[in-house]
Amino acid sequence: MNRAIQFKLKNGKVVTIRRVRAGDYDAMMKYLAKFSRDVGAVQTFRYPGEPKKDKEESMRFYESPDRCFIAAWDGDNIIGSASISKVMPKHPYCMGRVAGVGMSVLNKYTRNGLGSKFLQILEKWACENGVKKLKAGIRHKNIASIVNCIKHDFIITGIQYNELYIDGEWQHEYLLEKILEK
Repeated sequence: MNRAIQFKLKNGKVVTIRRVRAGDYDAMMKYLAKFSRDVGAVQTFRYPGEPKKDKEESMRFYESPDRCFIAAWDGDNIIGSASISKVMPKHPYCMGRVAGVGMSVLNKYTRNGLGSKFLQILEKWACENGVKKLKAGIRHKNIASIVNCIKHDFIITGIQYNELYIDGEWQHEYLLEKILEK
């Protein structure tokens, strides 16, 4: 994704989606802190009080040619983010053909089409960058994300039981995959 796009949510609000750049570090840290306190955050790896990510490492992550990290902006605030990362891009058996995808959206903006738009953008990047298979891991209670991936032709390939212990409860993770090219 090389340029920003305007996207109209189902609720009529127009947001801007663009690639995250090194200069967006502070906005991303603000978003991640807010997301970790959001009611829906229990389905993710984010947690309240999580230490800030290292700035240098984050900037390398945002700018890596083996990844695409995008965010949706409502004015000056990030309301959701999504990323795709090639799995072992230099390994002779993978060679960047497999990529993991992930996304997060503030509860206030969920179920408005943003997750679908994120998946479309990430899949386009994957096809343009030689990726043949997408993988995702989603907490078992995050039904909306599971349904969204299935709607976009992902299939459930497994379950990791008792993957994380969050708020006194074990969380399972559904493993989903999509072959882009056979």
